[in-house]
Amino acid sequence: MQPVALVTGASSGVGEALAPLLAQRGYKVYGMSRREVDLPGVVALPADVADSAALEAAVARIITETGRLDVVMHCAGIGGAGPVEQMPTEQAKKIIDTNFWGSWNICQATLPHLRKSERGRLLLVGSIAGFMGIPFRSAYCASKAALKAMTDSLRMEVQGTDLQVAYIAPGDIATNSIATQYRQPVFDLAPIYQARYKKADDGMADNVDHGMTALYVAETMYRIMEKEELKPFYVIGAFVQRASVKVSRWLPGRLWEKVLGKYYS
Repeated sequence: MQPVALVTGASSGVGEALAPLLAQRGYKVYGMSRREVDLPGVVALPADVADSAALEAAVARIITETGRLDVVMHCAGIGGAGPVEQMPTEQAKKIIDTNFWGSWNICQATLPHLRKSERGRLLLVGSIAGFMGIPFRSAYCASKAALKAMTDSLRMEVQGTDLQVAYIAPGDIATNSIATQYRQPVFDLAPIYQARYKKADDGMADNVDHGMTALYVAETMYRIMEKEELKPFYVIGAFVQRASVKVSRWLPGRLWEKVLGKYYS
């Protein structure tokens, strides 16, 4: 029977690239996003991952129409910038609600069906930021670190089933994410933060502009998903970004802070 895949975040970025790619490779694909999208070979499935009731209804529709769910590629997520001291709490909560609790909701809605598949696959897209703190991206880093820890726990919980789970940690991706996310205005901040915040924010925007293409990440995720046995996590990005995950564990804490601080200044 034709395998069935759910791709979240299908309205932009990696999800938008990945959903048609899976359809081309023979999957029946449902593309979930808050707004309905029109992608070749993809069934649009409007829902917000932060809305557990809407998400449950959307997954129920997949099961009603196909009777199965074999693959979930969870790409939905948002970013945001601002210092811990002054970033509006409602903005920080929105990031965590989408990136962590949205992922939690996805797991609760899809795991009962994925476990029934003879070759179930669940790939949860986090970030390299899930392995380290980045200045003025505290809420985003916290949400991705929480997702990494949840994925580690989940992998152990589903041992003994045919379901394979992995955390995907991309580096900078050339999308419009910076333009669409909340970024606290520089002059709303205390003077102590303004210059460093602007440098870090401009640097982040430049890194994204020169980042990987969404299609490259999508193709890499497809190859990962096709493996017989998945590792706990996969880092996708330039050498310096892949290496940073290991270096952050090797270097003494204060030295690593200096290295990372220079990278984002």
